[in-house]
Amino acid sequence: MENKNSFVILVTSYNDENWIEYNLTSILNQTYTNYKVIYIDDASQDSTYKTASDLIKNHPQFELIQNKI
Repeated sequence: MENKNSFVILVTSYNDENWIEYNLTSILNQTYTNYKVIYIDDASQDSTYKTASDLIKNHPQFELIQNKI
């Protein structure tokens, strides 16, 4: 019997362009599907937000938040 526990993964990030693809791909490659991801870009000065947006745009389990300041 498969475990149906639901959980939320909270990811905070600042200037993470060198690691964001690795981090998000790790989550996306999981086989368990009963989760939600809240990814918060904390006013990054690099391409973190755009990369995150491109990677998760078709995944309804993800919510992307961008802090401007």
